[in-house]
Amino acid sequence: MTALETGIQFHLPTYAHVPLPHLVELATRAEAKGVGQLWVTDNLRSRQSFVALAAMACRLEIKLGTAVTVQYFRNPVDLADSIATLSELMEGRELSIGLGRGNPQTPLLIGTPRPVSVLRETAQSVRRLLAGEAVCFADYPNLLDYYHFNPSAAFRLNFGPASPVLLYCGSNGPLGMAVGGETMDGLIFGGHYVAALRTGRVPELLDTFDGALPPERREGDVPKVAEIKISVSRNAAAAREFVKESAGRRVLNMYRQGYTPEDIERLGVALSEVERLHQADRNGATEREFDNLVTDSMIDAIFIAGTPEDCLERMLKVRDTAREQGFGQLMYSELGPDVDEALALLCDVVMPAL
Repeated sequence: MTALETGIQFHLPTYAHVPLPHLVELATRAEAKGVGQLWVTDNLRSRQSFVALAAMACRLEIKLGTAVTVQYFRNPVDLADSIATLSELMEGRELSIGLGRGNPQTPLLIGTPRPVSVLRETAQSVRRLLAGEAVCFADYPNLLDYYHFNPSAAFRLNFGPASPVLLYCGSNGPLGMAVGGETMDGLIFGGHYVAALRTGRVPELLDTFDGALPPERREGDVPKVAEIKISVSRNAAAAREFVKESAGRRVLNMYRQGYTPEDIERLGVALSEVERLHQADRNGATEREFDNLVTDSMIDAIFIAGTPEDCLERMLKVRDTAREQGFGQLMYSELGPDVDEALALLCDVVMPAL
């Protein structure tokens, strides 16, 4: 069987305590161990994604990407010139730009109107700008309104990308998937991939993406990336404790965003446990109180967490399924409580066995 490419995502809020030079050093270690692509997240209040990627581009010889750039954080002209500038450091390597609404906390920080329409218009306008076309945002009414562009102005970059740029759909709902297939080059199936496998939703969503591809692309190889939330440590308890809040928040968001009671049960999580977590959060639970209500089943619904041996047993099954579903890359995110240890264990123990 063809080996799946390995990607590493630096989830920048998780490693707020890690300075950028250290992140770059970690990236160089990952490259030396055979990782094929480095990704960074896009989060307000965290290190700026394109600055972080520029620092990595000066040291690495592999592909880089954003997973994902949030469509509301910077306007399409600023985004296009950031992408094109970064591409000049890539020396011909692919620069992958994921686009999406962002995580469920985004609407708490910034307005997020008409996410599907904004996704479509962002992908279309950025692609045209990178192609050297003049773009008038009167053609993109949602972006025109959101960013207060002059409706009569035309924007054209005065330089172009120096390396290949691929746009990846980072929206994992059915409507967003359809936009992705229609307007973008590839797909990033985000941080609930392991959970979506349990609910059985993945094939239907992939069919939506593939069904929206233009006819001329349906026979080709469309790149697809599966994001795997992982936490690995020689201390299994520490690996699991590290992801309690993240796992709880993600299960809670699934519950609040319309997953059925049957879906929750398929995750292996008792509905009553999620309802308790929901009520505690609404009542203003502290971080400790919240974490105390996060069960092992919630962790396992979202994360592959534990010792390398624990993780490998589950990863073998996920790898085989991802390959059968047409994914070409597994992108590991979160990594573990000690990023240096986690990266070493992932690269030296888990990856070689896959």
